[in-house]
Amino acid sequence: MAKQRRKRGTAGDKTICLPIADGLDYATLVDDREVFRQYLDEQIAAHPELFPEGIEGGYRFHGWVESSRQQIKTRRILLPRTKEAYQLRPDFVMPYMSETAEMADKALYLRKHGLGFEGIAYVLGRSEMHWYRLCQSLGRASIVGTTVKRETALPPI
Repeated sequence: MAKQRRKRGTAGDKTICLPIADGLDYATLVDDREVFRQYLDEQIAAHPELFPEGIEGGYRFHGWVESSRQQIKTRRILLPRTKEAYQLRPDFVMPYMSETAEMADKALYLRKHGLGFEGIAYVLGRSEMHWYRLCQSLGRASIVGTTVKRETALPPI
């Protein structure tokens, strides 16, 4: 009898975006397991809405993901109760590690002022298709799971 494969979810559902404070050295943080656990526990206490249900039952570290695009390491956690693994992505990189948030912000600024993708590639580097795909990917994010902390931040109806 053939083995049944587990159905794989989408990556966006299994990624938690961690807020990384200015001045915090992310590379050092992610390399030190105990410091990272303390930081993660603080973030869970401060922002429980960013984490999946069941995290209060505990978690354990579950390996690494190394991004060849951004040259950073991210940790993964496993929730033993639900058997689900999540990647912990820092907030200074875009989803799927496509670009840093700072560079994406610059590209969007240039785009807003009418510069084409060829011009953005000339100014910021990479190819024009890279910037085109990055701008197009911004429309893929689901607003259903978006966390809004202040009612005043919502757009008018």
